[in-house]
Amino acid sequence: MRALHSCRLALLVIVLAFAAAAPAAADLTLLTHYTLVTGDTLTRPSYYSTARVRVTGPDGLEYMFDKKGKTVTVIDHVARTYWTGPSSRADSLAKTIMAANREGVPHPDSADAAEWGAKIKAFNDSLKVVNTGKTRTIAGYPCDEWMLTAGRFLSNQRWVARGLTVPNFGPEMQKTVMASVRDPLGRQLMRMLIDMRTKSGMVLAAKTTFWVPSRDGNFEFETLQVKSGTIPATAWLIPEGYTAVQL
Repeated sequence: MRALHSCRLALLVIVLAFAAAAPAAADLTLLTHYTLVTGDTLTRPSYYSTARVRVTGPDGLEYMFDKKGKTVTVIDHVARTYWTGPSSRADSLAKTIMAANREGVPHPDSADAAEWGAKIKAFNDSLKVVNTGKTRTIAGYPCDEWMLTAGRFLSNQRWVARGLTVPNFGPEMQKTVMASVRDPLGRQLMRMLIDMRTKSGMVLAAKTTFWVPSRDGNFEFETLQVKSGTIPATAWLIPEGYTAVQL
């Protein structure tokens, strides 16, 4: 069960990690400080190349996506385990999860359908995405502040460096990302976050506060250093002593 949850979350975070569609000028290594949803903090590098990415998620798990090899890897440092599988598996998982998640949506002919439709409309009407006009320098790069809000449900502040871009793997994984969120309101929130990928540039810092029926919390990160150049082969290795798990 832990492995299945990790696979879903991995695909979610990978999509949100890419903020631009333009190809990168060079491989990038980012040293980043995180405050996780658990309240714990850590500092860890992330790696971005034209074919592979390795990033840290809101809960401290690490995720790798290999575009050329078409594989996804999830690393759980607390349990000292990892899962690796073909990205094609994600599509079949998405179909199964989506079917199960439909239980949370009222049938169009049910008495609750009208009430649910009104809630979704109110939620959509509360959505705002704005460039605040504020700027700051992070890790040596000038960044613009963008804010995404959805009433009391979501507040997402991000600082975008226009001078940095990475490949956009998001469209390949978006279906599974939406499937990973169980409650319908949560899926609406996630759709809005995914849409923010269209802003040109790379996110070097962000702070998110969220509330949905299934949970609430916050997480944030800020980049301390950006380094361009060849990424060492060791960056894509699983730590020694970790155990492989199966779905």
